[in-house]
Amino acid sequence: MRIFLSHRSRDKALVREFRSKLPGFLDTWLDEESLSWGHSLTGSLRSTIQSGVDFLIMFLDQDTLSSDWLQSELAWALERERELERTFVLPILLEDTSAVQLPLELANRLHLRLADFSQASVESLAERATLALFQLVAESFSTLQLEVPKRESLKEIQDQLSAGQARLLGIVAQKCGKGGEVSQREVEHEMGQPHASAELFYRLESLITQGFLAKRRITSDGQFSYRLSDDFST
Repeated sequence: MRIFLSHRSRDKALVREFRSKLPGFLDTWLDEESLSWGHSLTGSLRSTIQSGVDFLIMFLDQDTLSSDWLQSELAWALERERELERTFVLPILLEDTSAVQLPLELANRLHLRLADFSQASVESLAERATLALFQLVAESFSTLQLEVPKRESLKEIQDQLSAGQARLLGIVAQKCGKGGEVSQREVEHEMGQPHASAELFYRLESLITQGFLAKRRITSDGQFSYRLSDDFST
């Protein structure tokens, strides 16, 4: 999952701190690290927002409308959101900023808020943002039209996956056998991950999206069981 962090220059220290509190496996796009000498600033930003990231987080205050860059980034992001037909722009309000001070397109959206600039507040914001991001990923996976790869051998599939995904797919295949299921708790145990691990959740959802796994809710508190999809069962 790749996240674009849209912000005013004066908030760069805050954004760096926020980014440092996010899980390491979330890939964040920050201009100071992602733009190279000689790049077209406008072209690079627009291309990244409209084709290179999954979500855009925008840090907003009462002066947002006075920033030409943020207005441009918002326009590009809203255009991308209309193309995707899903939530793409995620607003974060800074301190006492009121929603009525925001651009019309964002004023009525649910948002996260940073109460103050203390380390504890930034850390809490990062935790809330991480949970909200994965909820959005789960919702998007259920609505996107995704192409399922053609049937291949499990060995060939594993060769094409990242090491973490390949190991996870191998565990499910080993535990399930033909037509069986494995519980979420068993997967967590085998992978050495804590209960309700955001990283493991994302890996599992990714494998489901790619057509490798299927899941079934088995408890009212959100526990699932997993199995190989019909296309990839052994």
